[in-house]
Amino acid sequence: MKHKNLIIIIFFLLLSFGLTSYASDVESDNEINMLRQKITELENRIKEMEATLAGYQDQGKVPDESVYGWQNRKNWRRLEKGMNTEQVLSILGEPIKTINGVKTLWYYPDIYRGYVSFDDKGNLTGWHEP
Repeated sequence: MKHKNLIIIIFFLLLSFGLTSYASDVESDNEINMLRQKITELENRIKEMEATLAGYQDQGKVPDESVYGWQNRKNWRRLEKGMNTEQVLSILGEPIKTINGVKTLWYYPDIYRGYVSFDDKGNLTGWHEP
């Protein structure tokens, strides 16, 4: 009788261990499947982003900064004292207002914001970014 009870107890222990192990395997499988699904979703997002990026690259390169003239701060930072008026025009473009006097002042886009100043020889002496 003792052996029979012992066998029954061992049987239930093995059965419960097997079920626990099975439940653990099912959880692991579910986690693996969820991770696979997330990886697939991320791969799809990367493909979409690459396609979008390729579309922009197909449209052409980023426009030359000088295209934006005075509107691009990088162009203002390309200025150097001593540049002549032609050099400044090629970087910033045409001013909207010019005042000639002891110094020559060019204004971009209005008189309170961006301007450049030239000495009497036409050399750049200073500027203020808009």
